[in-house]
Amino acid sequence: MVPRKFVVASLIIIFSAAAIARPPKRHHDEPALDSEVFFEPNDSPRPQPEAVTPDPALLARELACEPVVIRGFIQAWKATLDGTRNQGLAEAGFSIQNYKSSISLQGWSQAPLNDLTIHTDLDTVAIAHVHGRAADEHPAKLDLRSRVPNFVISRYALYVTVPGATRFVRIRGGINGPDSWNTPCEPNA
Repeated sequence: MVPRKFVVASLIIIFSAAAIARPPKRHHDEPALDSEVFFEPNDSPRPQPEAVTPDPALLARELACEPVVIRGFIQAWKATLDGTRNQGLAEAGFSIQNYKSSISLQGWSQAPLNDLTIHTDLDTVAIAHVHGRAADEHPAKLDLRSRVPNFVISRYALYVTVPGATRFVRIRGGINGPDSWNTPCEPNA
C-alpha cells in the first residue's frame, strides 16, 4: 500500500499545478485581451452625442490670437521691411506647429519675389506668410491649395484659407485697424 503522506503530498502537488495552470477568473464586464471585438459607439445602449466637426475658421481665429503666433506675424512683416522689400513683392513666412499641446513657429522662409515655399510636417497645424504692398493682399489661388490653414499677412488685413475649400476668411484687421493682426486679441474676440 502507498503511504498516507505520499498520497497527501501528491494531491497537494496536483491541485497546486492545476491552480497555476488555470487562467485567472474574469469578471463578466472586463474586456478580453484576446478578443477581436472592438467597441463601436453606435453599439452602446446609452445615447451617444453627435460627432461635431470643428469649424476651421474658428480654430484659425483662436490660433491667430496666440501671442507666439502674433509675434511670428510681426517678425515676418518686419522681414519684408513692412511689405516694401523688393518693390513690395518679397515674401516671408513660417509654419505653425502643435506638438504635445505646445504651439511653436518653425521653418522660417524668405523669398525675393512671390515664390515662397514653407516646409510642413505632421505637427504643422497652419502656415503663415506675407503679401507685400505691391502684391494682392488676398490669398492667391496657390495659397488656397494648402492642406492646412494658410494665413496671409497683409497691410490691410489678416486672411486665412479654409483647407479643402476654395475660399478664405478675413480674420483680423490691418496693421493700423482697431483689431489689427499685430496686437493682442480682445478677450471676447
